[in-house]
Amino acid sequence: MKYVVFVSIAIAMLCQLSCAPDEAQTQSENPITNDATFVLNAPRFVGNVVLENMYEDEAGKLASKTPLEIITVLEGTGKVSLQARFRSVQEGPFGSPVYECELIDESAEALGGVAAGMSGSPVGPSGRVMGALAFAYSYSKPPYRFWVTPIDYMETAINHPTFGEFLNGEAAPAAPALAMNAMYAPVKTPVIMTGIQPHRIQELSSHFSGSKFNFVELLGNIGGAPAAPPADATTKLFAGDMIGAAVVTGDVTSLIGFGTVTQVYDNKFVAFGHPFFADGKSALPVYRAVTHGIVPRLVLSTKSVSAYGNPIGTITKDLHPGIVGVLGPGPAMIPIKVSYRPVNSTSIEKHHLVAYGQEWALSYVAAVTMDAIRMERNAATVEGTVTLHFQETETVYTEKFRTTSSNPFFDVFIKTGSIIDAFTNTLANSAGKATLKAVSISIVDKPQIATAEIDEIIVPAEAMPGERLTVSVVLLPHWSTAGAERIIQREVILDIPDSFPMGEANLTVSAADESTDNTELTQLFGDIFDEILGGEEEEDAKPLPRNLDELIRQKEEDQMDAGLITITLTPSAFGGEFLLPEDLDLPLPENGEEGNGDDGDIPEGFPFPEGIPFPEGLPLPDNSEEQRIETELIIEGFIVTGSKEAQITIKVGDMEAGVLPIEGAQ
Repeated sequence: MKYVVFVSIAIAMLCQLSCAPDEAQTQSENPITNDATFVLNAPRFVGNVVLENMYEDEAGKLASKTPLEIITVLEGTGKVSLQARFRSVQEGPFGSPVYECELIDESAEALGGVAAGMSGSPVGPSGRVMGALAFAYSYSKPPYRFWVTPIDYMETAINHPTFGEFLNGEAAPAAPALAMNAMYAPVKTPVIMTGIQPHRIQELSSHFSGSKFNFVELLGNIGGAPAAPPADATTKLFAGDMIGAAVVTGDVTSLIGFGTVTQVYDNKFVAFGHPFFADGKSALPVYRAVTHGIVPRLVLSTKSVSAYGNPIGTITKDLHPGIVGVLGPGPAMIPIKVSYRPVNSTSIEKHHLVAYGQEWALSYVAAVTMDAIRMERNAATVEGTVTLHFQETETVYTEKFRTTSSNPFFDVFIKTGSIIDAFTNTLANSAGKATLKAVSISIVDKPQIATAEIDEIIVPAEAMPGERLTVSVVLLPHWSTAGAERIIQREVILDIPDSFPMGEANLTVSAADESTDNTELTQLFGDIFDEILGGEEEEDAKPLPRNLDELIRQKEEDQMDAGLITITLTPSAFGGEFLLPEDLDLPLPENGEEGNGDDGDIPEGFPFPEGIPFPEGLPLPDNSEEQRIETELIIEGFIVTGSKEAQITIKVGDMEAGVLPIEGAQ
């Protein structure tokens, strides 16, 4: 026993030391024991496993308790046989029957029942395969029940056209629907995430909880890229072999799902017995895998497994009956370069490959790579640049972002993901197909909190048409970026045209991306007067982009610096002649909350004072929008928040001194 433990530890150490990117792998020694004779007392298969298919018309006639065997890998790469028995034929969740069976092997209790990673294991009478072990109870006691996806149904997946193929010009019917019985669940595919801190998986769980991840379980583990293959490695596959389907491989992190091959047809094979991601058309590289034993867990035991060697094929289809693979060269993948520059240091570059169809993992790579190099968790300012190269156009798209938070890891994950998703998500991008050719993400990390809030506006109380108005904007930055005076002050000039209306004018200074309006008027009245006061009209609707180049151009135009401030001078909606009495009692909106009007209409029974004209549709100054003056200011390297408002009187000279107003002045 001590010898077995020592050998296992030595194997694990050798696998770690031999981790390298795919392109750097060589046929080096990597001893993997194939001696499974004494593993859990399960008999070992000698030689390659070749099984004859047993189809539904024959399998359905089996008597209850007919002996069966499960072929799987429990240690190394050698396959073993576990004893089971047939119980019944049940109506399956996908319009096809399933076979209910029991694991009765004397090793079953030591295994903890059916273990994650066993999905796809061929099941049938000796020398036959009736289907793949695919479903089981999460909590169970002996005898351990499981369900088998018929080999008939898995074979239909080989030639089943997918939606992805349809988009490439081949029409396809809809894939069959899946409705799970709550009593049991798929033996989920363990997706091993290496290079990620364990607590990060919990943080990402809500974003990985969509239907795409119904059939997988994400598990953080120590490790890296697939290990170098043993000297006698083969690219051939046989029923019962362990394989890994890679979403990500690279310098820092890998993300590989593991399962078992059910049957091989010349250069094609079927596996898992249930979906991986249910993506339909797929392009995941396939690796051979080695099992390092069974890891017991409270809910469902799992195989400890890792990939090795170079890709031996491609998962081409990912459907409800299982996955379909083709042996041969691995598929093309998206190269992603992540450049991270920590404070007072040089940039560190890491390289990864991400499978096509799994573009969601690009932001995962960026965040995990930064986290691994950063080595700590604290608040900071992160500046990022995402550069996307496409196969369909030579135009390169680049977008920058700046964030401050207590969790930069999550900021990088969300920000990079939203930028990439705008192109790669079919629902989000209606302009044109966008196939990524390469992705580059640059991240600069600073310990200072580069935020600044608009604190004050310094402006004259009066101004004249035709003159230049100087506006001083005072900001209060975070103490970590503040100078000795703890303020940032910038001046901008507004040129007031000769035609600007006389009377009161509103000067608004606000952060361009401010989600809440803190101006005094909004604080008082909320949204009741939005339409009445002639609030900012939406810009003319832009034409919809008709191709990828137009989408890139529009998104470039929509980009906004986080330090942008907008300064606006607008004639008063009341022309300077309508003043609300200080004691005017304004009714609240129907919801009873100040500042949250429903539609901007004047409330019924609004108590306007007697003698004040108020015709239907409040009279607004003519062409007030055209007379609005606006300019912008950028506080470089900062995220600006807040908003302030001031009143300015526009007049011509001193009226009491006998100065005549200009012609046409109001």
